Amino acid sequence: MARDYNNYDYLAVSVKSDQLERILQCYRALGWTEVTTVDDRQYYDMKYVRLRRPHFIENKDRLQYLQVRMETAINSLVTITRRAHVKSNLVLALAAVALVCMAAAGIWLALAFEGPLAVAGVIIAGCGVLVMIAGLIAYGVLRRREKKAAAARVMDKLRLTQSLITEAVALAPVAADAAEGFDDEADDGLNASAEGFDDGAEDYVPSEEDGPAADGDYPAPSGEEGDNG
Repeated sequence: MARDYNNYDYLAVSVKSDQLERILQCYRALGWTEVTTVDDRQYYDMKYVRLRRPHFIENKDRLQYLQVRMETAINSLVTITRRAHVKSNLVLALAAVALVCMAAAGIWLALAFEGPLAVAGVIIAGCGVLVMIAGLIAYGVLRRREKKAAAARVMDKLRLTQSLITEAVALAPVAADAAEGFDDEADDGLNASAEGFDDGAEDYVPSEEDGPAADGDYPAPSGEEGDNG
């Protein structure tokens, strides 16, 4: 289909398949309309979506600004879920390393020597087991705290995204379902809150293809290249 660069701006994004409708609701609220949706050529669980929006849409500057903030909020969900359990995983890894090192040293002393050194070897190996047990306890405690903290951050981002969509709908009225946005509940924990945002940065990847740039002083989204027309 030929593109009308005089009257429309164009944008292309790659989105995870299970997040497609949710992301499209956000873009519809910003005045964008999907033109085509195809499977991504590189990732089997991704969709490649081309959108367009009237070039002379009302309140374009503000919509551009809201789009920047929306894309930043969505992408931050990926970072939150990827880094949610860094500390607990580090504690567990260190405890495992300590166990292996102390057990190896203890077994070597116990087998290679007699007398006090052999006894010391047994004690060292036993201490390695205690360190691992303490590490597992610390891991469990940290894991629960991290999950609660990450869920709170996710909910903040979801509320922010919803407020941006609500404002965008007021600026560029669209179909009612476009205003639904992110309505997840985080009360059941991080996984319930950010379901689908746990597979790395490919979850949402704006790509450059003939997109619009802001007409005012607002920053342009990273997925857009410039005005067309």
